[in-house]
Amino acid sequence: MSRYPLASLAFLLSGAYCAHAGRSILNIRAVDGVEVPHVRPQILESNTSGEFNVLEHLAGISPYFDSPGVSLPKDPPSSCHVERAAYIIRHSNIYANDFDYEQYIQPFTQKVFDFGSQRSNFSAIPQLAFLANWSTPITNASEQVEQLTPSGASSAQALGKVLSGQYSDLIQNLSNTSAFNVWTASAARDIDSAGPFVEGLFGKTATLVNGTTNVTGPNLVRTSENETLSANTLVPHETCNNFDSAAGSNQSMAWIDTYTAPIIQRFNTALPSFNFTALDVYAMQQLCGYETVITNSSNFCSAFEPNDWLGFEYANDLMYWYSLGYGQPLAPTLGMPWLNATAELLSSPTPSQSLWFSFTHREEPPFILTALNLFNNSAYTQSSNVNDTMPTSEINFSRAWKTSDILPFLGHIALERLECEPPIPSFTTNSYIRVLVNSAPIPIPGCQSGPGASCPLSDFTDYVQERNAIYGDFVGRCGIDNQNGNATNTLGIYEGEVPQVPDSS
Repeated sequence: MSRYPLASLAFLLSGAYCAHAGRSILNIRAVDGVEVPHVRPQILESNTSGEFNVLEHLAGISPYFDSPGVSLPKDPPSSCHVERAAYIIRHSNIYANDFDYEQYIQPFTQKVFDFGSQRSNFSAIPQLAFLANWSTPITNASEQVEQLTPSGASSAQALGKVLSGQYSDLIQNLSNTSAFNVWTASAARDIDSAGPFVEGLFGKTATLVNGTTNVTGPNLVRTSENETLSANTLVPHETCNNFDSAAGSNQSMAWIDTYTAPIIQRFNTALPSFNFTALDVYAMQQLCGYETVITNSSNFCSAFEPNDWLGFEYANDLMYWYSLGYGQPLAPTLGMPWLNATAELLSSPTPSQSLWFSFTHREEPPFILTALNLFNNSAYTQSSNVNDTMPTSEINFSRAWKTSDILPFLGHIALERLECEPPIPSFTTNSYIRVLVNSAPIPIPGCQSGPGASCPLSDFTDYVQERNAIYGDFVGRCGIDNQNGNATNTLGIYEGEVPQVPDSS
């Protein structure tokens, strides 16, 4: 029996969002003595209370919260238990990514400081009166941007503790945790998330290794981000020559200009001398998320109306749709290496482990969802042009693609292999696969005939093979020439194929 039921994951990881003295703050709860600032979980009670939680609408800047899912129970179906599980996890809370800081936050911060003696005039806008004395939470950009915030490590450790309880039977059956591997991309934010996570998972400090052998404790296997590795990496977007990281910028900016227009008019009517722009508004909304995970509170979160936040969320959804989602033709190809490797681990008769955890960047979970055909606006409509489901002129409120539910800090995708005790009426097998996205079970379209809308293992294997036949040519679709001999469509790190090459500069 797990120490904590699965449904308690968000409760343990989360704090309650509330308003205090005009500020949006996060209460802090402790998980086994670890203080963790987090947004409260998005649960049924919160949806019926009429409250609007800003921090559940910040896309990739959201503190972790459980996905609302599709109302399936989070615990395994009755008579079933988790036999194996594989996780791909985004890193924990960071101060800012470099693009957001350079493009939005730093210019806005400088503009506020340059307002000088006029800053007291921000009182003309009650929601922004705090800017008269505001100072940036990013005090040393060269040391902080792309790095974990103070809450980042404790949040990752708490996630490890929660999953330790969730999979207590599997962890207790490990005869030798010194042989247990957790994999991480080589960026500091990934390593700094994975290390505390392992401490939470096992109560032991991990040893960072470049291979897969260690005798002093659990292995934290560092994997290279070298651009020559093709599919054998946890960051395939960095090795795919044809991937364009700027995709989605035009579509997102078109919507930003639209949704910020009434906000700009509102603010500039009250304080025309500051000359608020679309980029200023977008920066302030970003600061709501970043400042919250840095200091545990942010006045920016109270500065806008719910519709303003829904506009911000949709701007991010557009950007990620075209760069990481179904509007990006390469997205499922970049997700197939992890999906193929994980399908092998879950179906192998002699797996090396029963749990696999990997830490990576924000780009990878959406790729994997497209490879699985999840969160697809057109999954059941077969739209001839999927991009029609994401207009830039108005919000598609019925969309499945909501990145706040997909890639908050510490956002994760899990594939669980369930073993179910016979007899189960109407089921012909005992082995099933279910997908969890931020702890919520998400059924696979066309493969959900098992208990709890899970997918029979044999059908899942066929499903992955079908998807691989369409999207699995990583080398060809990414335009990799194999001059260095590393070209491969396979992620081999879980089988010990960890390339010993330096990261690209």
